[in-house]
Amino acid sequence: MQRACRRPASSGAFAGTAASGPRFAQRWRTACCVAAAALLAHSPNLHAEGTALIRDALLIDGTGRAPQPHSDILIRDGRIASVSPTGSAATPDGALVVDASGKTVIPGVINIRGLAGLVRSPELPQDHFSQGSILRHLASYVSYGVTTTATLAPQPAQLRAAQSAAKTARVVTPVRTICAAIPAAFRGNVLQSAFETVRTPKAARRAVDNLVKAGADFIEFRDTETPGPDDKNTRLAVATVERANRRRLPAAVVTHRAELALAALRAGARVVSASVNDLEVGADLISEFVALGAIYAPALFAESTGFAYEDRPAWIDDRYLRRSLPPGITGQLRGPLQVMQALDPDRALKSRRFDIARRNLRKLAEAGVTIALASGSGFPLSFEGYAEYREAVLMTEAGLSPLEVIEAFSGGSAAALGIDREFGAILPGRVADVVILNANPLDNIHHLRDMHAVFVAGTLMQL
Repeated sequence: MQRACRRPASSGAFAGTAASGPRFAQRWRTACCVAAAALLAHSPNLHAEGTALIRDALLIDGTGRAPQPHSDILIRDGRIASVSPTGSAATPDGALVVDASGKTVIPGVINIRGLAGLVRSPELPQDHFSQGSILRHLASYVSYGVTTTATLAPQPAQLRAAQSAAKTARVVTPVRTICAAIPAAFRGNVLQSAFETVRTPKAARRAVDNLVKAGADFIEFRDTETPGPDDKNTRLAVATVERANRRRLPAAVVTHRAELALAALRAGARVVSASVNDLEVGADLISEFVALGAIYAPALFAESTGFAYEDRPAWIDDRYLRRSLPPGITGQLRGPLQVMQALDPDRALKSRRFDIARRNLRKLAEAGVTIALASGSGFPLSFEGYAEYREAVLMTEAGLSPLEVIEAFSGGSAAALGIDREFGAILPGRVADVVILNANPLDNIHHLRDMHAVFVAGTLMQL
Protein backbone atom coordinates (compact mmCIF):
# COMPACT_ATOMS: atom_id res chain seq x y z
CA MET A 1 0.00 0.00 0.00
CA GLN A 2 1.34 3.45 -0.89
CA ARG A 3 2.30 5.52 2.14
CA ALA A 4 1.01 9.05 2.54
CA CYS A 5 3.63 11.69 1.82
CA ARG A 6 2.81 15.23 2.86
CA ARG A 7 4.45 18.24 1.31
CA PRO A 8 4.63 21.63 3.00
CA ALA A 9 2.78 24.44 1.36
CA SER A 10 4.72 27.07 -0.58
CA SER A 11 4.19 29.86 1.89
CA GLY A 12 5.93 31.79 4.62
CA ALA A 13 9.62 32.31 5.11
CA PHE A 14 10.62 28.87 3.95
CA ALA A 15 8.94 29.16 0.57
CA GLY A 16 10.84 32.36 -0.14
CA THR A 17 7.88 34.61 -0.84
CA ALA A 18 10.22 37.58 -1.14
CA ALA A 19 13.67 36.10 -1.30
CA SER A 20 14.52 32.52 -2.09
CA GLY A 21 12.05 31.20 -4.64
CA PRO A 22 11.55 34.36 -6.71
CA ARG A 23 15.21 35.38 -6.29
CA PHE A 24 16.42 32.06 -7.65
CA ALA A 25 13.80 31.96 -10.41
CA GLN A 26 14.70 35.44 -11.63
CA ARG A 27 18.44 34.64 -11.67
CA TRP A 28 17.73 31.41 -13.53
CA ARG A 29 15.55 33.11 -16.16
CA THR A 30 18.21 35.78 -16.75
CA ALA A 31 20.96 33.17 -17.11
CA CYS A 32 18.87 31.18 -19.57
CA CYS A 33 18.28 34.19 -21.80
CA VAL A 34 21.99 35.03 -21.87
CA ALA A 35 23.07 31.44 -22.52
CA ALA A 36 20.60 29.97 -24.98
CA ALA A 37 21.78 31.49 -28.26
CA ALA A 38 25.48 30.91 -27.64
CA LEU A 39 25.01 27.33 -26.49
CA LEU A 40 22.75 26.31 -29.35
CA ALA A 41 25.09 27.87 -31.90
CA HIS A 42 27.79 25.45 -30.76
CA SER A 43 25.50 22.45 -30.20
CA PRO A 44 23.59 21.80 -33.43
CA ASN A 45 22.10 18.55 -32.13
CA LEU A 46 20.22 20.30 -29.35
CA HIS A 47 16.62 21.34 -29.82
CA ALA A 48 16.15 25.01 -28.98
CA GLU A 49 13.70 26.11 -26.35
CA GLY A 50 10.44 26.10 -28.33
CA THR A 51 7.68 23.55 -28.88
CA ALA A 52 8.06 19.83 -28.31
CA LEU A 53 5.58 17.00 -27.90
CA ILE A 54 6.46 13.90 -25.91
CA ARG A 55 3.93 11.37 -27.16
CA ASP A 56 2.39 8.28 -25.52
CA ALA A 57 4.51 8.12 -22.35
CA LEU A 58 3.90 6.53 -19.00
CA LEU A 59 3.97 9.69 -16.86
CA ILE A 60 5.20 9.81 -13.26
CA ASP A 61 4.60 13.49 -12.55
CA GLY A 62 6.50 13.93 -9.25
CA THR A 63 3.45 14.66 -7.09
CA GLY A 64 3.12 11.14 -5.70
CA ARG A 65 0.05 10.41 -7.78
CA ALA A 66 -0.33 7.08 -9.56
CA PRO A 67 1.42 6.86 -12.95
CA GLN A 68 -0.59 8.09 -15.93
CA PRO A 69 -0.25 5.76 -18.95
CA HIS A 70 -0.55 6.95 -22.55
CA SER A 71 0.14 10.61 -21.79
CA ASP A 72 1.16 13.39 -24.14
CA ILE A 73 3.30 16.16 -22.65
CA LEU A 74 3.40 19.39 -24.64
CA ILE A 75 6.34 21.74 -24.00
CA ARG A 76 6.20 25.33 -25.17
CA ASP A 77 8.69 28.14 -24.42
CA GLY A 78 10.47 26.17 -21.74
CA ARG A 79 7.40 25.16 -19.76
CA ILE A 80 4.87 22.38 -19.60
CA ALA A 81 1.97 23.66 -21.72
CA SER A 82 -0.33 20.68 -21.22
CA VAL A 83 -0.60 17.06 -20.13
CA SER A 84 -3.32 15.09 -21.88
CA PRO A 85 -4.32 11.56 -22.95
CA THR A 86 -2.45 10.45 -26.04
CA GLY A 87 -4.05 11.67 -29.25
CA SER A 88 -6.55 13.99 -27.57
CA ALA A 89 -4.81 17.17 -28.74
CA ALA A 90 -3.44 18.19 -32.14
CA THR A 91 0.31 18.30 -32.72
CA PRO A 92 1.42 21.95 -33.11
CA ASP A 93 3.03 22.89 -36.40
CA GLY A 94 6.82 22.71 -36.24
CA ALA A 95 6.93 20.87 -32.92
CA LEU A 96 9.69 18.41 -32.17
CA VAL A 97 7.87 15.09 -31.64
CA VAL A 98 9.44 12.47 -29.36
CA ASP A 99 7.88 9.01 -29.58
CA ALA A 100 7.79 7.82 -25.96
CA SER A 101 5.65 4.72 -26.41
CA GLY A 102 6.95 2.05 -24.05
CA LYS A 103 8.97 4.68 -22.17
CA THR A 104 8.53 6.46 -18.83
CA VAL A 105 8.70 10.20 -18.16
CA ILE A 106 9.74 11.61 -14.77
CA PRO A 107 10.68 15.12 -13.61
CA GLY A 108 14.31 16.19 -13.64
CA VAL A 109 16.16 15.23 -10.46
CA ILE A 110 16.76 18.00 -7.89
CA ASN A 111 19.63 17.67 -5.40
CA ILE A 112 19.58 19.98 -2.37
CA ARG A 113 23.16 19.39 -1.21
CA GLY A 114 26.26 19.09 -3.37
CA LEU A 115 29.55 20.67 -4.38
CA ALA A 116 29.94 21.38 -8.08
CA GLY A 117 33.31 22.63 -9.25
CA LEU A 118 35.72 20.77 -6.98
CA VAL A 119 38.41 19.34 -9.27
CA ARG A 120 39.94 16.14 -7.95
CA SER A 121 41.99 15.08 -10.97
CA PRO A 122 45.60 16.17 -11.55
CA GLU A 123 45.04 15.53 -15.27
CA LEU A 124 42.59 18.42 -15.67
CA PRO A 125 43.81 22.00 -16.08
CA GLN A 126 40.90 23.83 -14.42
CA ASP A 127 41.31 25.35 -10.99
CA HIS A 128 39.03 24.43 -8.10
CA PHE A 129 35.64 26.14 -8.49
CA SER A 130 36.67 27.72 -11.79
CA GLN A 131 34.05 28.34 -14.44
CA GLY A 132 35.42 25.42 -16.47
CA SER A 133 35.30 22.95 -13.61
CA ILE A 134 31.79 24.04 -12.58
CA LEU A 135 30.52 23.65 -16.15
CA ARG A 136 32.10 20.20 -16.46
CA HIS A 137 30.35 19.03 -13.31
CA LEU A 138 27.00 20.56 -14.28
CA ALA A 139 27.18 18.83 -17.66
CA SER A 140 27.87 15.57 -15.85
CA TYR A 141 24.80 16.12 -13.68
CA VAL A 142 22.59 16.59 -16.75
CA SER A 143 23.88 13.38 -18.32
CA TYR A 144 22.50 11.55 -15.27
CA GLY A 145 19.14 13.35 -15.32
CA VAL A 146 19.96 15.86 -12.56
CA THR A 147 18.58 19.20 -13.73
CA THR A 148 18.99 21.28 -10.55
CA THR A 149 21.58 21.01 -7.80
CA ALA A 150 22.51 22.99 -4.73
CA THR A 151 26.21 23.68 -4.40
CA LEU A 152 28.52 25.55 -2.11
CA ALA A 153 30.11 28.47 -3.95
CA PRO A 154 33.12 29.95 -2.16
CA GLN A 155 33.58 32.07 -5.31
CA PRO A 156 30.00 33.17 -6.10
CA ALA A 157 31.08 35.24 -9.11
CA GLN A 158 32.56 32.14 -10.76
CA LEU A 159 29.33 30.25 -10.16
CA ARG A 160 27.16 33.00 -11.63
CA ALA A 161 29.47 33.32 -14.64
CA ALA A 162 29.32 29.56 -15.23
CA GLN A 163 25.55 29.61 -14.94
CA SER A 164 25.34 32.29 -17.63
CA ALA A 165 27.85 30.58 -19.92
CA ALA A 166 25.88 27.46 -20.82
CA LYS A 167 22.53 25.78 -20.36
CA THR A 168 23.25 22.77 -18.19
CA ALA A 169 21.97 21.85 -14.76
CA ARG A 170 20.98 25.00 -12.90
CA VAL A 171 22.33 25.75 -9.43
CA VAL A 172 21.06 27.03 -6.11
CA THR A 173 23.63 28.04 -3.52
CA PRO A 174 24.04 28.89 0.18
CA VAL A 175 27.44 30.37 -0.91
CA ARG A 176 29.13 28.89 2.18
CA THR A 177 27.94 26.67 5.02
CA ILE A 178 27.99 28.10 8.54
CA CYS A 179 29.69 26.00 11.23
CA ALA A 180 31.54 26.25 14.53
CA ALA A 181 34.69 24.65 13.16
CA ILE A 182 35.84 23.46 9.75
CA PRO A 183 35.69 19.64 9.57
CA ALA A 184 39.14 18.10 10.02
CA ALA A 185 39.17 16.55 6.54
CA PHE A 186 38.70 19.98 4.94
CA ARG A 187 41.22 22.02 6.93
CA GLY A 188 44.22 23.35 5.06
CA ASN A 189 42.87 22.56 1.59
CA VAL A 190 40.66 24.21 -0.97
CA LEU A 191 37.47 23.05 0.72
CA GLN A 192 38.23 25.26 3.70
CA SER A 193 36.93 28.22 1.70
CA ALA A 194 33.48 26.63 1.51
CA PHE A 195 32.86 27.11 5.25
CA GLU A 196 32.01 30.18 7.34
CA THR A 197 33.15 29.59 10.93
CA VAL A 198 31.39 31.31 13.82
CA ARG A 199 31.95 31.15 17.58
CA THR A 200 28.93 32.92 19.05
CA PRO A 201 25.23 33.27 18.22
CA LYS A 202 25.87 36.92 17.40
CA ALA A 203 28.53 35.90 14.87
CA ALA A 204 26.13 33.33 13.39
CA ARG A 205 23.50 35.99 12.84
CA ARG A 206 26.09 38.28 11.25
CA ALA A 207 27.24 35.42 8.98
CA VAL A 208 23.66 34.94 7.74
CA ASP A 209 23.45 38.65 6.90
CA ASN A 210 26.76 38.49 5.01
CA LEU A 211 25.67 35.43 3.02
CA VAL A 212 22.41 37.13 2.08
CA LYS A 213 24.43 40.05 0.74
CA ALA A 214 26.65 37.61 -1.18
CA GLY A 215 23.59 36.23 -2.98
CA ALA A 216 22.72 33.08 -1.02
CA ASP A 217 19.53 31.34 -2.12
CA PHE A 218 19.21 29.51 1.20
CA ILE A 219 21.16 29.20 4.46
CA GLU A 220 22.92 26.03 5.59
CA PHE A 221 24.32 25.22 9.04
CA ARG A 222 26.62 22.24 9.57
CA ASP A 223 27.09 20.50 12.92
CA THR A 224 30.85 19.84 13.12
CA GLU A 225 31.90 19.62 16.77
CA THR A 226 31.56 16.85 19.33
CA PRO A 227 29.00 18.10 21.88
CA GLY A 228 30.19 18.89 25.38
CA PRO A 229 28.50 20.06 28.59
CA ASP A 230 27.65 23.32 26.83
CA ASP A 231 26.46 22.26 23.38
CA LYS A 232 27.64 25.31 21.48
CA ASN A 233 26.69 23.81 18.14
CA THR A 234 23.02 23.67 19.09
CA ARG A 235 23.02 27.32 20.17
CA LEU A 236 24.75 28.33 16.93
CA ALA A 237 22.32 26.27 14.85
CA VAL A 238 19.31 27.86 16.54
CA ALA A 239 20.73 31.38 16.05
CA THR A 240 21.46 30.64 12.38
CA VAL A 241 17.99 29.26 11.72
CA GLU A 242 16.21 32.08 13.49
CA ARG A 243 18.19 34.70 11.56
CA ALA A 244 17.56 32.92 8.25
CA ASN A 245 13.84 32.94 8.96
CA ARG A 246 14.00 36.65 9.74
CA ARG A 247 15.76 37.22 6.42
CA ARG A 248 13.11 35.08 4.72
CA LEU A 249 15.46 32.41 3.43
CA PRO A 250 15.05 28.62 3.79
CA ALA A 251 17.27 27.16 6.52
CA ALA A 252 18.82 23.70 6.20
CA VAL A 253 20.71 21.95 9.00
CA VAL A 254 23.31 19.26 8.33
CA THR A 255 23.53 17.10 11.45
CA HIS A 256 23.71 13.47 12.49
CA ARG A 257 22.39 14.19 15.99
CA ALA A 258 18.72 13.81 16.85
CA GLU A 259 18.97 16.34 19.68
CA LEU A 260 20.34 19.12 17.50
CA ALA A 261 17.89 18.28 14.71
CA LEU A 262 15.00 18.63 17.16
CA ALA A 263 16.26 21.98 18.47
CA ALA A 264 16.77 23.29 14.94
CA LEU A 265 13.28 22.25 13.85
CA ARG A 266 11.74 23.94 16.86
CA ALA A 267 13.69 27.10 15.94
CA GLY A 268 12.19 27.03 12.45
CA ALA A 269 14.51 24.92 10.30
CA ARG A 270 12.57 23.26 7.56
CA VAL A 271 15.19 20.82 6.26
CA VAL A 272 17.52 18.31 7.90
CA SER A 273 19.88 17.44 5.05
CA ALA A 274 21.93 14.60 6.53
CA SER A 275 21.20 11.25 8.14
CA VAL A 276 20.28 11.33 11.82
CA ASN A 277 22.27 8.31 12.97
CA ASP A 278 23.38 8.74 16.58
CA LEU A 279 20.22 6.99 17.77
CA GLU A 280 16.91 5.78 16.41
CA VAL A 281 14.49 8.65 16.05
CA GLY A 282 11.84 8.87 18.73
CA ALA A 283 8.26 10.05 18.79
CA ASP A 284 9.23 13.62 19.72
CA LEU A 285 11.37 14.18 16.63
CA ILE A 286 8.92 12.41 14.34
CA SER A 287 5.99 14.45 15.65
CA GLU A 288 7.99 17.67 15.21
CA PHE A 289 8.71 16.84 11.57
CA VAL A 290 5.04 16.03 10.96
CA ALA A 291 3.62 19.02 12.85
CA LEU A 292 5.90 21.52 11.10
CA GLY A 293 5.74 19.93 7.65
CA ALA A 294 9.55 19.82 7.77
CA ILE A 295 11.65 17.88 5.27
CA TYR A 296 14.21 15.11 5.73
CA ALA A 297 16.99 14.46 3.19
CA PRO A 298 19.14 11.62 4.51
CA ALA A 299 22.27 11.44 2.25
CA LEU A 300 22.69 7.67 2.60
CA PHE A 301 25.29 7.29 -0.13
CA ALA A 302 27.50 9.99 1.38
CA GLU A 303 27.24 8.15 4.70
CA SER A 304 28.27 4.86 3.12
CA THR A 305 31.42 6.22 1.47
CA GLY A 306 33.17 6.36 4.85
CA PHE A 307 33.45 2.57 4.99
CA ALA A 308 32.04 1.00 1.79
CA TYR A 309 35.18 1.11 -0.35
CA GLU A 310 37.07 -1.32 1.91
CA ASP A 311 34.89 -4.19 0.69
CA ARG A 312 35.36 -3.13 -2.95
CA PRO A 313 31.66 -3.18 -3.83
CA ALA A 314 30.75 -4.23 -7.36
CA TRP A 315 29.65 -0.70 -8.26
CA ILE A 316 33.29 0.53 -8.14
CA ASP A 317 33.77 -1.17 -11.51
CA ASP A 318 30.42 -0.02 -12.89
CA ARG A 319 30.76 1.70 -16.28
CA TYR A 320 27.90 3.96 -15.22
CA LEU A 321 30.13 5.22 -12.38
CA ARG A 322 33.24 5.56 -14.54
CA ARG A 323 31.33 7.90 -16.83
CA SER A 324 31.05 10.29 -13.85
CA LEU A 325 34.70 10.14 -12.81
CA PRO A 326 37.27 12.73 -13.87
CA PRO A 327 40.46 11.40 -15.47
CA GLY A 328 42.92 9.75 -13.15
CA ILE A 329 40.50 9.11 -10.28
CA THR A 330 39.50 5.47 -10.87
CA GLY A 331 42.69 4.01 -9.40
CA GLN A 332 42.27 6.09 -6.25
CA LEU A 333 39.11 4.15 -5.39
CA ARG A 334 41.16 0.98 -4.99
CA GLY A 335 44.41 0.12 -3.24
CA PRO A 336 45.33 2.81 -0.70
CA LEU A 337 41.71 3.84 -0.07
CA GLN A 338 40.65 0.26 0.59
CA VAL A 339 43.57 -0.25 2.97
CA MET A 340 42.87 3.03 4.74
CA GLN A 341 39.23 2.13 5.33
CA ALA A 342 40.12 -1.42 6.38
CA LEU A 343 42.44 0.01 9.05
CA ASP A 344 40.01 2.70 10.19
CA PRO A 345 39.29 2.06 13.90
CA ASP A 346 35.87 3.69 13.48
CA ARG A 347 34.79 1.56 10.54
CA ALA A 348 32.47 -0.69 12.56
CA LEU A 349 30.88 2.36 14.21
CA LYS A 350 30.31 3.99 10.81
CA SER A 351 28.66 0.82 9.53
CA ARG A 352 26.36 0.62 12.57
CA ARG A 353 25.37 4.25 12.19
CA PHE A 354 24.60 3.68 8.53
CA ASP A 355 22.18 0.92 9.56
CA ILE A 356 20.56 3.32 12.04
CA ALA A 357 20.28 5.93 9.28
CA ARG A 358 18.41 3.50 7.03
CA ARG A 359 15.97 2.56 9.81
CA ASN A 360 15.38 6.23 10.64
CA LEU A 361 14.59 7.03 7.01
CA ARG A 362 12.03 4.24 6.91
CA LYS A 363 10.40 5.38 10.19
CA LEU A 364 10.14 9.01 9.08
CA ALA A 365 8.77 8.08 5.65
CA GLU A 366 6.18 5.76 7.19
CA ALA A 367 5.07 8.63 9.45
CA GLY A 368 4.36 10.77 6.36
CA VAL A 369 7.39 13.06 6.57
CA THR A 370 8.33 14.64 3.23
CA ILE A 371 11.61 13.16 1.95
CA ALA A 372 14.08 14.97 -0.33
CA LEU A 373 17.44 14.28 -1.99
CA ALA A 374 20.70 15.56 -0.47
CA SER A 375 23.27 13.35 -2.17
CA GLY A 376 26.39 15.25 -1.15
CA SER A 377 27.72 14.67 -4.66
CA GLY A 378 30.84 16.59 -5.55
CA PHE A 379 32.38 16.06 -2.13
CA PRO A 380 35.29 13.58 -2.04
CA LEU A 381 34.27 9.99 -2.88
CA SER A 382 30.76 11.04 -3.94
CA PHE A 383 30.50 11.74 -7.65
CA GLU A 384 28.11 13.92 -9.65
CA GLY A 385 25.16 12.04 -11.08
CA TYR A 386 26.20 8.59 -9.95
CA ALA A 387 25.74 9.54 -6.28
CA GLU A 388 22.12 10.46 -7.00
CA TYR A 389 21.50 7.10 -8.65
CA ARG A 390 23.10 5.24 -5.71
CA GLU A 391 21.01 7.30 -3.30
CA ALA A 392 17.87 6.09 -5.06
CA VAL A 393 19.02 2.47 -4.76
CA LEU A 394 19.84 2.84 -1.07
CA MET A 395 16.51 4.53 -0.34
CA THR A 396 14.60 1.63 -1.86
CA GLU A 397 16.75 -0.84 0.09
CA ALA A 398 15.78 1.12 3.23
CA GLY A 399 12.10 0.51 2.49
CA LEU A 400 10.84 3.35 0.30
CA SER A 401 8.95 2.47 -2.86
CA PRO A 402 10.35 3.62 -6.23
CA LEU A 403 7.39 6.01 -6.54
CA GLU A 404 8.29 7.58 -3.19
CA VAL A 405 11.91 7.93 -4.27
CA ILE A 406 10.94 9.71 -7.49
CA GLU A 407 8.68 12.07 -5.58
CA ALA A 408 11.50 12.76 -3.09
CA PHE A 409 13.94 13.49 -5.92
CA SER A 410 11.56 15.95 -7.58
CA GLY A 411 8.66 17.45 -5.63
CA GLY A 412 10.21 16.86 -2.21
CA SER A 413 13.50 18.50 -3.14
CA ALA A 414 11.78 21.42 -4.86
CA ALA A 415 9.79 22.04 -1.68
CA ALA A 416 13.00 21.86 0.36
CA LEU A 417 14.53 24.66 -1.71
CA GLY A 418 11.35 26.73 -1.79
CA ILE A 419 11.09 26.49 -5.60
CA ASP A 420 8.15 24.09 -5.91
CA ARG A 421 5.94 26.65 -7.66
CA GLU A 422 8.30 26.50 -10.66
CA PHE A 423 10.05 23.12 -10.49
CA GLY A 424 9.72 19.55 -9.30
CA ALA A 425 6.61 18.30 -11.12
CA ILE A 426 5.37 17.74 -14.64
CA LEU A 427 2.29 19.93 -14.45
CA PRO A 428 1.00 22.70 -16.72
CA GLY A 429 2.87 25.93 -16.05
CA ARG A 430 5.94 24.35 -14.47
CA VAL A 431 9.43 24.62 -15.97
CA ALA A 432 9.92 21.76 -18.44
CA ASP A 433 12.66 19.72 -16.76
CA VAL A 434 11.89 16.25 -18.07
CA VAL A 435 13.70 12.91 -18.10
CA ILE A 436 12.59 10.17 -20.52
CA LEU A 437 13.56 6.65 -19.44
CA ASN A 438 13.59 3.56 -21.64
CA ALA A 439 12.08 1.40 -18.90
CA ASN A 440 9.76 1.84 -15.93
CA PRO A 441 11.64 2.60 -12.67
CA LEU A 442 8.61 1.47 -10.66
CA ASP A 443 9.38 -2.07 -11.84
CA ASN A 444 13.07 -1.74 -10.92
CA ILE A 445 14.76 1.35 -9.47
CA HIS A 446 17.87 0.55 -11.54
CA HIS A 447 15.93 1.63 -14.63
CA LEU A 448 16.69 5.23 -13.58
CA ARG A 449 20.04 4.78 -15.31
CA ASP A 450 18.50 3.83 -18.66
CA MET A 451 17.88 7.31 -20.06
CA HIS A 452 16.50 8.09 -23.48
CA ALA A 453 16.49 11.91 -23.31
CA VAL A 454 16.71 14.87 -20.94
CA PHE A 455 15.05 18.26 -21.34
CA VAL A 456 16.23 21.23 -19.27
CA ALA A 457 13.72 24.09 -19.41
CA GLY A 458 12.36 22.72 -22.68
CA THR A 459 15.75 22.28 -24.35
CA LEU A 460 16.67 18.75 -25.42
CA MET A 461 20.16 18.16 -24.07
CA GLN A 462 23.06 16.30 -25.67
CA LEU A 463 23.72 13.19 -23.54
